[in-house]
Amino acid sequence: MRVLRNAVTPLLCVVLASAAHAASTRTTLTWISGSTTRVSQIVGDCDYAAQATKSGGCTPTISRTATRSKVLGTDIGSSFESQGNLIFLFGDTTGPAEDYGAGDTMASSTSTDPANLFVDFYTKTDGTPYFARIQNINMGAANVPHAGIRLDSGTYIACNTGTDQTLPDPNANRYSILTKFDEVNRRFTLLRTISSMPNGHFVTTSLHANGSDVLMYGLGAYRGSNVYLATVPASSFETGAGTKYFTGLANGIPQWSTSESAAVPVVVDNAVSPSVGNVSVTYSNELGLWLMTYDGGATSPSTAGVWFTYATDPWGPWAAPQLIFNAKRDGAMGVFIHDPSIVPDPPGDGLNGPTIGANDPYRTRGATYAPYTIERFTRVSGSTLSIYYTVSTWNPYTTVEMRSDFTIAHPAGRRRGVHH
Repeated sequence: MRVLRNAVTPLLCVVLASAAHAASTRTTLTWISGSTTRVSQIVGDCDYAAQATKSGGCTPTISRTATRSKVLGTDIGSSFESQGNLIFLFGDTTGPAEDYGAGDTMASSTSTDPANLFVDFYTKTDGTPYFARIQNINMGAANVPHAGIRLDSGTYIACNTGTDQTLPDPNANRYSILTKFDEVNRRFTLLRTISSMPNGHFVTTSLHANGSDVLMYGLGAYRGSNVYLATVPASSFETGAGTKYFTGLANGIPQWSTSESAAVPVVVDNAVSPSVGNVSVTYSNELGLWLMTYDGGATSPSTAGVWFTYATDPWGPWAAPQLIFNAKRDGAMGVFIHDPSIVPDPPGDGLNGPTIGANDPYRTRGATYAPYTIERFTRVSGSTLSIYYTVSTWNPYTTVEMRSDFTIAHPAGRRRGVHH
């Protein structure tokens, strides 16, 4: 874990010292090299990886979203539980013959078997996709719903907005908002601004209940952030009253401030400079551990990809992050992510598109981003932990389900966790 410079360095030294002390007394999770696999393609009609090896033949996806709901391509794929349903939040969406103006879609699922994930996109009466629309809020290109949570008071969804593709820095004015979502009538009500650039730390979030509070893990600059933590009473989540920002550990005790500017990272990106763009935090009741996935390490091709870390307490100390998926190292390029260096093209690797916007399907390199863990699919079997998560691949423009396995080592006499 890279140590931050300047004002926060002494604080992180305390955190790292605490982590070293705790390492011998906690359950440890170690990624099993080579275990990360692609489970299925969630979006689209035809499995692009299978299609690439069958000279144009179509192996149907489980959900056949293009035929059933006119959704050909999406990214993101954050999910949360609500009244027995798994709700998915997707980003900019394309159709079989339409681009939809970068509208954002949602879907639900009742699947309990990670090997057979079926998603049902919300549609309107005419069979076209339902799009997330919020009055007076720009939900155009790169402005997306990214996190949700169900509380006793209702369903809440956090969104990014303020991105402007006409600016030199499209994300200069980016900010996050909290909305209340009426699941029956499918209507959004704007509640408040959560955080904003240039100095905000919660412009992208991951939400999780923890007792009577809501944990909010956050990022600032898009693909240029470390991971931060705030806590909000569930009873005042709509207004944000009582929000506290994590400022570090003192002798293992979390410290808090009411000022967002005082927040310090709970997890630092393992890169020359921070590069996290999306974060997901879930809880394993069987292990008594908080689990985090994020896309980071982007300053080097060898470190870019999906990172994983875990902690006993939501504020940490978090274990040293592990790179659990790198597209090149783990054999994804040219298999289910387009590699334009494979020539001649055509036919290349057969993964040329679909793409979104004006991106050339042959020349646009695929990418790995937005790893969102599907909490209900987390599995513990003996000494092995398996997590399942979505990943966006850019080209082909779709979202896939991934699996990664870890060896579990419990310290002698350690009791497994209780529900948070």
